[in-house]
Amino acid sequence: MGGIVLVDGYLYGSADRFRPGRWICLELRTGRRMYAERGVGKGSVTYADGMLYNLSEKGMVGPVPAARRSHKLAGRFQIPKGARGPTWAHPVVCGGRLYIRHGDFLYAYHIKAR
Repeated sequence: MGGIVLVDGYLYGSADRFRPGRWICLELRTGRRMYAERGVGKGSVTYADGMLYNLSEKGMVGPVPAARRSHKLAGRFQIPKGARGPTWAHPVVCGGRLYIRHGDFLYAYHIKAR
């Protein structure tokens, strides 16, 4: 569900079959599960500057430090309800901004440390 990212030998992503609605981390070399946590609900993920940006299909965003032993939300926020239906587009980070598309709407959030 929603793709995966590889960071320092670990795979991060959302699992729908493995543990429904869970965010998981797997060791690439062995396939060993490091965690499976609820987080913001199933969705898509991107990575930048040590952080995973998880986007649930219901429009909830949850930044999480990329750590192989734990999934601890650094916060969470809901994108505006401009479009109908699930949020399935993958989030993108570029130039210190997090971009999220939902339907015909594009949201940009400043995430670069000041």
